[in-house]
Amino acid sequence: MTTPEELYQRAGILLSDVPNFQRQGALSDLEDQWLAAAIAVIESASEIVPMPDVLEIFDAKYAAKLVVSQTANAYLRAANARALVSLLRRVLGRLELQVQTEVVGAFVPAGDIDEAYRAVGDVLKTASKDVLLVDPFADEKIVNAYAQQAPLHITVRILTDPDRHKATLKGAREQWSQKHGDQRPLLVRLARAPLHDRLIILDGERAWFVTQSFKDLAATHPATIISTPTEIADLKIKAYQDIWADAFAMA
Repeated sequence: MTTPEELYQRAGILLSDVPNFQRQGALSDLEDQWLAAAIAVIESASEIVPMPDVLEIFDAKYAAKLVVSQTANAYLRAANARALVSLLRRVLGRLELQVQTEVVGAFVPAGDIDEAYRAVGDVLKTASKDVLLVDPFADEKIVNAYAQQAPLHITVRILTDPDRHKATLKGAREQWSQKHGDQRPLLVRLARAPLHDRLIILDGERAWFVTQSFKDLAATHPATIISTPTEIADLKIKAYQDIWADAFAMA
């Protein structure tokens, strides 16, 4: 039987990579796979609680059916996709009550910026030697609001997209260096190819998915920070360590 921890991680990963269903035409294979995986998580989660929510399963399946069938109406397709995502978030919240503390990331309601800061800080404070923040759209906030929450004497690395990061990132990095010097090393590199993930990687051993850019985290939409299963974390960490090694320093 699938454990609450496994389901929690699967739900978080699905929520971190929701396809763009707001379009017409037949769904792609990846979109079909996402829908099937979301339904499977919702069904499995209902099986491990004392009173399974049959109506929740029905609503999820019905919404998924409409997402598939609305090939000519992008608005209705997107609306039903949002309903399914909402059900999946509800499942994530229910599972969060059942899993061990070290497995849990966080679900942050829309508009709760302070909670977003706290949630990321709770992750960063567990680092012992190194933090790698990956964000294609990084701006000054990733430095001033998030990197500063890493423990003292921890090296913080920021990996961003060469074309999509914001100009304010450079100034924030320079101000940080002037203020902290070698006591709190901060390194910023630009990847040689476009980035897609938003990640927190600690000590080269643990990884968290972040569903939005750090600059927008929970500003207008709910956000999820989810610890990844070991086998997925290992792959992500290896891939992004290689990307970091090949990236070039921000001038």
